[in-house]
Amino acid sequence: MIVTQMINDFLSKSIQLGSYVLTMERALAVLLTLIIGHVTFMLFKWGLRRALKLKHIEEGRRFLIVRLMRTLIYLITFFIVIEVLGFNLTVIWAGSAALLVGVGIGLQGFFNDVISGFVLLFEGGVRVGDELEIDGDLVKVKGIALRATRVETVDGDLLVIPNSKIAGNSVLNFSQGLTSTRICVSVGVAYGSDVELVRQLLLDAITAQPQIVKSPSPQVIFSEFGDSALNFEVRGWIHSPWNRLIIKSDIRFRIDNVFRTNKIKIPFPQRELYITNASHSDPS
Repeated sequence: MIVTQMINDFLSKSIQLGSYVLTMERALAVLLTLIIGHVTFMLFKWGLRRALKLKHIEEGRRFLIVRLMRTLIYLITFFIVIEVLGFNLTVIWAGSAALLVGVGIGLQGFFNDVISGFVLLFEGGVRVGDELEIDGDLVKVKGIALRATRVETVDGDLLVIPNSKIAGNSVLNFSQGLTSTRICVSVGVAYGSDVELVRQLLLDAITAQPQIVKSPSPQVIFSEFGDSALNFEVRGWIHSPWNRLIIKSDIRFRIDNVFRTNKIKIPFPQRELYITNASHSDPS
């Protein structure tokens, strides 16, 4: 009886907060609601991650699903807490309508990035580990969040790119589609060179590079008759474009070597200037 009386006395106590009275009973109910909401999310998170791993869903989509469920559970918990405290949700929403409109306009770019994050994660056009070309720069995707995507450049720099830039622009994805990507090295030779010999030397140079795949086979294109040279393009395919600059550099070294061995000249731009001496009669 004494313990019951103590509990009743404790629950009957209240705190005056302006015009609002917070009873201990309501405070405990709010605390219990928050604990139940958090425990519910943790249990759901654990079970959901196990289920998604068994279904072999990639990390980016697992992250998004867990984040959505966390937001939903905490939002429901928030509404329950408001009801427990005795506030009228209709009045709150009506009073904050203008504020929400202002916040929505101010955060327009943020919401655009978030929606783009949903598009990236659910469509699967860009995944963690993909190699992309964005604005001419080669990058590798390290993580996709709701607002931004983390990528690593060839130089080892970590960049954070807004999702709207990836979802709203044309992005070249080397990791999806064909298993190999093409590289091209251009070179010019002097007029009068044996073009069949040049063709064979270029094929030898590119096929000697160990990272060039055999199928599709390399190609040599006689691209044009230039102002100072016969211009060729040698094309080959590689599995990953990540080291394409190094591969193309190695091919150029090999081309220079075989050209020197076979006395094939790589000309430099030049102009011929003719000066004509005109004889002038003496006016006197």
